[in-house]
Amino acid sequence: MEMSIIYLFIDGIGIGENNAEKNPFSRYANSILQICSGKLHLDNGLHKKIKVYPLDANMGIPGLPQSATGQTSLWTGVNAPKIIGYHITGFPGPKLKSIIYDHSIIKKFVENHYKATLLNAYSPKFLKKLEKLPRFASASTHVQKASGQSLFIVDDILQKKALYMDITHHIMHEYYPELKEKFPIMDPMQRGRDLVDIAHNYELVIFEYFLSDKAGHSQSFEAAKFIIDKLEKFLKGILEALEEDDTLIIISDHGNLEDLSTKTHTNNLVPLIVAGKLKKEFQNLDYLCDVPLRIYEIYGINPQIEEEKYLEDNQNDLAIQKN
Repeated sequence: MEMSIIYLFIDGIGIGENNAEKNPFSRYANSILQICSGKLHLDNGLHKKIKVYPLDANMGIPGLPQSATGQTSLWTGVNAPKIIGYHITGFPGPKLKSIIYDHSIIKKFVENHYKATLLNAYSPKFLKKLEKLPRFASASTHVQKASGQSLFIVDDILQKKALYMDITHHIMHEYYPELKEKFPIMDPMQRGRDLVDIAHNYELVIFEYFLSDKAGHSQSFEAAKFIIDKLEKFLKGILEALEEDDTLIIISDHGNLEDLSTKTHTNNLVPLIVAGKLKKEFQNLDYLCDVPLRIYEIYGINPQIEEEKYLEDNQNDLAIQKN
């Protein structure tokens, strides 16, 4: 099967109210991310290119959706909050890591002789931090490592194999000024085109962008404006570069940036935005965990997920604790 799926994860964006007093997408979005202000049927020409499928980030479990369980679900097909019994924030602990190392979508693709990878490039300093403090490894980091493949490093950006998490290198310059000369500020539209070029070497690529969630927690309209502008240009570059057999999937783990009246996540539905060859293949999904399951179906992969096994393990753990 000669096609590429770009699985783009944008942390912390939901479908909010069209209210400029609290929703920065209502103020600043003028393209595809208008969807996050409740405009599910865009009138700017994009409606012909994309399909929008709102999904439930709670996945049947009460409470505010959180990153660790949401991202585990998005990259494994396992309903992680159902297994744990509640939503877990931050970084995955032992139970979630065991789910990821069993069911990483990148691992499943590689096992079925497809090429798949995480395209985020890591700085040397951050990798050293993870060596000392492995508990700060994100779900995406574990999803790549579970496949037996190495993480990309910043030098891979120069080889046109990966992208930095901030897309344009602004944050890289802030935290690693010694890299400024080597990695100049990039145009976000060109970065979108670059991502598509890289994706053509794989059947599936994942790219993670999390600054949107940080801006939501800071309740900063200024930060939100910068991020929305950059993301829309990045997405425009991707959409313009998509070829006939390409598919772009945009998804999030929970709401946040669409409501700056609160520092917390939200219970809003999150947008599953699909463009390209498979845009009509993601209908009738309910939960975040349904997205990878549909991708498996498309590629003829049997993920062999047995959620009952993890639920039984939970019962056994409780029995041991009681005794």
